[in-house]
Amino acid sequence: MLHEMLLALSGLSGDLFVPYPPEPEIATTFKIPPDFPFLHEAEKSSLERLSALGFYYRKIANFLDKQRGRNENNNNSESIEAQKGSNNTLRGSFLHALCNAINEVLADFHKSIIESEIRILSKEDNMGGVVPISQLVSAFNEYYIILPHLNQLINDIEQNSVKYFGCRIINLVIDKCNTGVPELREIMLKLLHACHEVMYKHIASWLVYGQLVDPFGEFFIKDKTLKLNPTQIQEQFSRSKWHRRFILDESFIPNHIPNDVAKSILFVGKAIATVRNSAKPYDKHSKFPDQIASLHLQYLLELSSRPVFNQIELENIVNIIRDNVAQWLWQVVLTGDKVVECLETFKNYFLLGQGDFTTSLVEQFEKLPTSRLSSTRAPLIKEQEMNSLLVRASVGTLAEKDLAFEKFRFKISEKATSMFDDILVGVPLRFEYDIGWPLDLFVTSEDLSKYGDIFSFLISLRRTQYKLQKVWTHLATNVKMERNYKFSKGGNNIMLMPWNVRASMMFFVDCLWAHVQMDIIESNFQNLVRRITVSSAHHQKQRPSSTTEPSSPISPTRPKSMNPKKDTHSNESERLRDFEDIRLGHTSYLDELLRGCLLESRVCTETIRMALKIIDKFCVLLERWDGQRDFMERLEQIAKHNTEFREQVMFLFRTLSGVNKTGGDFGGPPRHLDQLLLRLDYSKWFSVWSS
Repeated sequence: MLHEMLLALSGLSGDLFVPYPPEPEIATTFKIPPDFPFLHEAEKSSLERLSALGFYYRKIANFLDKQRGRNENNNNSESIEAQKGSNNTLRGSFLHALCNAINEVLADFHKSIIESEIRILSKEDNMGGVVPISQLVSAFNEYYIILPHLNQLINDIEQNSVKYFGCRIINLVIDKCNTGVPELREIMLKLLHACHEVMYKHIASWLVYGQLVDPFGEFFIKDKTLKLNPTQIQEQFSRSKWHRRFILDESFIPNHIPNDVAKSILFVGKAIATVRNSAKPYDKHSKFPDQIASLHLQYLLELSSRPVFNQIELENIVNIIRDNVAQWLWQVVLTGDKVVECLETFKNYFLLGQGDFTTSLVEQFEKLPTSRLSSTRAPLIKEQEMNSLLVRASVGTLAEKDLAFEKFRFKISEKATSMFDDILVGVPLRFEYDIGWPLDLFVTSEDLSKYGDIFSFLISLRRTQYKLQKVWTHLATNVKMERNYKFSKGGNNIMLMPWNVRASMMFFVDCLWAHVQMDIIESNFQNLVRRITVSSAHHQKQRPSSTTEPSSPISPTRPKSMNPKKDTHSNESERLRDFEDIRLGHTSYLDELLRGCLLESRVCTETIRMALKIIDKFCVLLERWDGQRDFMERLEQIAKHNTEFREQVMFLFRTLSGVNKTGGDFGGPPRHLDQLLLRLDYSKWFSVWSS
């Protein structure tokens, strides 16, 4: 009977221990047949408890065999290639590492079985020639907790194969570690350590060499070209867009790794991979310095050898590596001159700083037939036509000879991103820029989207300003209208009403335009350029001499402050220390522009859009009116537009006044609103209206 017991512990059934419940149901344990004689109920209970461990052992062992490419009976070992087409597909390095760690636990269990058999055969522990069952129960005491939990672990993986795949397995193992049983926690920590070793290999390969060796797609950084052939990669990911092939899949980020750390890991590897694949082969700086790379690898290997994962240590090491890579990028790839040149280009065209081009562009849009712009059928406006219009607008302006202007283009979108996208042509029209190497390291797609939002707002404002100027010309030259004014009821008072309405509208638009261009864009732009220039000059002094090839262009030490927000009392020109600081400074600069243009407040944005729409109707009314017909009816329409316009601007004025005190949608009282409110309420203009 004891030998039958040892066979059951090894996962093999026999005459004494049989699977229960019997077929055709699925067995969940081993049981002693009810008709088996000469066993006391206590003995039977103890033996069945022991045999249940054997059932768990067999089930776990079968699971491990499946992952190794063997069938349940360990017969006819199958190759990896044969397994790839079956349901028992090998599921990546994380699961294999977990299986190897579980196998070590089973090896200890199997060793206990062998030791028990030796004691039985040697009759060292018998009592009168009989080995007590309590002896076996005591020998396997710790496995009554361990094996059921391991069985539950593999059940969770099998039942939720998508949820617990790759890095996601770590979340499951961490949950299993949260137990008050020391023996079970020790086992689960070993399994977790095995999974962390795989994760650190992925992180080290990515951070140190910029290589993503992940054929199963189980790391939280993904390569979009994994399933593409070389031709497709070349077509879809040109050298200027190489870094866009790597993305962060947040669903694969383990719960104990913050998103900021994962984004830093993505940035470092993406930068190294981009430089390696975009730089010229003979460029000595196309490869990250070996000395620093070796030091980074040493840091990561040391972390991976720790038996217990430490989140703070990983964050510190990733920050050190990121700072070093950021400094390297700034020194050898993206200098301050390139950044400033890029910012000036964006200011000239996205922010409409190039005045002659802006005027020419608005004029080209105004030449489009009104019937086509007012049509609800989008196909009337072609993307190719918009880009041809863009080229015509550059003729005779400074943009005509600007090489950077060739990378700008219009794109018709299916859905408007900004409230002002559809004002120009009636359909969502976006102004885009084809960013190239190495500026694509500095400017992200999110940044370009923000620039596009600002452009849509500014061009809508400038177009309204242009139409009001044309209305002034129309009023000044329309002699017939002036004659009718003189003979109309009310005389000169009525004659001056269109002029007064036009003047109030022009004042509002001019205040907004001056505020955005001078108070917001110009001041923030000059501040950012000054900080970049200082940073560039600082690093230019630190760059090695061209006559000698240094072993490392940067110092592999951690900066005193990794968080620029902490240096709130330092000189602003000193806060942008390296590439990453410049990138963060540019992001902050864009956020300031969005706030300054009131685009972060939906209420203000809707009010301004409505005011511009009313002004547009007013301008259309006057442009089509020759003063001879429907004179009084047109004056009533003008008065109606004036009333609607005043309601909108007064609501905006009151809203901004309230936001200036409470902060509202701006996250705090914005200082720039003081300047805008001062411009709007010049000579108590709004104060008189509100009274």
